[in-house]
Amino acid sequence: MISAKQKKPSIERIRRTPRNPEVVKVLKEVTAFGIGLDVHKDSIALCMSGRLPSGETLVIREHTFRNHHQGVEELCRFLRPYQAKATILMECTGVYHVALYQTLQQRFPSRREFLIAMNPLLVHNRIADLGTKSDRADARTLSNLAFYERILRPSYVGSPEFFTVRDYMRSYHRTRTQTTTCKNRIHRHLHLANQKFSFNLNTEWGLQLLDRYIAQSRPLGEVYEEFLAELKTNGQGRVLERQATEIVPHAEVRLTEPQCFLLQVEVIRLLESQAAAAILLKEAETYVLNHPTLRTHYEQLCFIPGFNAVTVLTILTEVGNYSRFRTADAFSKFCGVVPTVEQSGTFRSKGHVNRFTNKHLRSALSQAAAIILSRPDRNTDIGAYAYKQLLLRKLPFKKAMMKVAFKYSRIVFGMLTGIRQYDPYHETMEKKRARLQKHLTNQGTLLESHRTRALRRNISKLLVTNSDLLNSTSKYHLVHGFKRLIRKSKYQDKHTSTRK
Repeated sequence: MISAKQKKPSIERIRRTPRNPEVVKVLKEVTAFGIGLDVHKDSIALCMSGRLPSGETLVIREHTFRNHHQGVEELCRFLRPYQAKATILMECTGVYHVALYQTLQQRFPSRREFLIAMNPLLVHNRIADLGTKSDRADARTLSNLAFYERILRPSYVGSPEFFTVRDYMRSYHRTRTQTTTCKNRIHRHLHLANQKFSFNLNTEWGLQLLDRYIAQSRPLGEVYEEFLAELKTNGQGRVLERQATEIVPHAEVRLTEPQCFLLQVEVIRLLESQAAAAILLKEAETYVLNHPTLRTHYEQLCFIPGFNAVTVLTILTEVGNYSRFRTADAFSKFCGVVPTVEQSGTFRSKGHVNRFTNKHLRSALSQAAAIILSRPDRNTDIGAYAYKQLLLRKLPFKKAMMKVAFKYSRIVFGMLTGIRQYDPYHETMEKKRARLQKHLTNQGTLLESHRTRALRRNISKLLVTNSDLLNSTSKYHLVHGFKRLIRKSKYQDKHTSTRK
């Protein structure tokens, strides 16, 4: 035990004379080690602190290792004597921490629960480091924080296969963005040449017509007629023939050789991007289909209205181990579809969507929500919810989109944790079943009286006669009021029959 009056051995002295008896005595008295690692692209800053039986914390060693294979091996050799009583804490720094985290897990399998990779925002919210900002200062902060296990919250670090498949889908989305950029460049070059005909680059005939047009320095009209005649000889060309009226105003436009060269380069980039996107998507789907659990989720999630195969693959490859989420609210927060909340006493306000979340999941769910909002099917539960948010509550499109995306996230969480078939009509049928049960319990019958049937005929006649004067909102409120009128009629019929 070192008394308060005794001089503590300095870091430099420990580093230069590791066999000093005083230092050896200090290391023997240490009950726990806290090791902080600040990982960067080329370096790993280490700070090792020790806790004495008196509760005092002592900085034992500070060093910087190189972040390559030999440097990581040297770090493992350094940690081996202390790993039995050590808690290792590091920040999740981009992708630089992943390889180090996985290596330490393999080298020290018995101490995996004491190897913690933590979100940098949570680290700096837990403890503030005052003074000069440097790598060693960050490592010292992490080493001190490693002793407080109750306030540590480990972040999820997936397996190498998880990162590989996730990069497949992320590369696919980046490639799709490049494809859109190439299409915009092609249209820009055409507009600079005053060629305003809109080549549909999403179709085969549009790409073939453009390829023939830029390969020959001839007017568009001649190329179109020659291509159409060739297709007609094979019994094709009906779709291309419909474009004749749009081609006539631009039939005489001729491109120069430099313009044709630039367009040829952009078309090559477009085709290569589309081919790369198809390969990446196929590789991601192959991995999911070969994994039994992911295959089941893949088949189940495709039943959700508004979801396609790309959306489902994005969700499965971004979530990883979904069992780490305890509640649906935690999963929705990770997806980034809930607003930030500020609260002080009785005051509580909601802000913008939390940006410090998974942007790829937020984009996938938001796009699916935008699709279901554009053409809501009110027969399904999610379609009726989208219709209510956008057209009945009159919410702005983006706000309604985030509400639908939030509902999507809860549906996905329920399916991932329960592995059950999704029924898009479950809520509608449950409401109808409850309504019929209540009607049967109160009135003892499901049949309507002649008075109620006559009232329904009068309401239908009124709505049909004045349909041209009503919009969707007024129809909804009228029907809602008429339903209350019908319920009141049934109530009166019930009491009339009771009196008799």
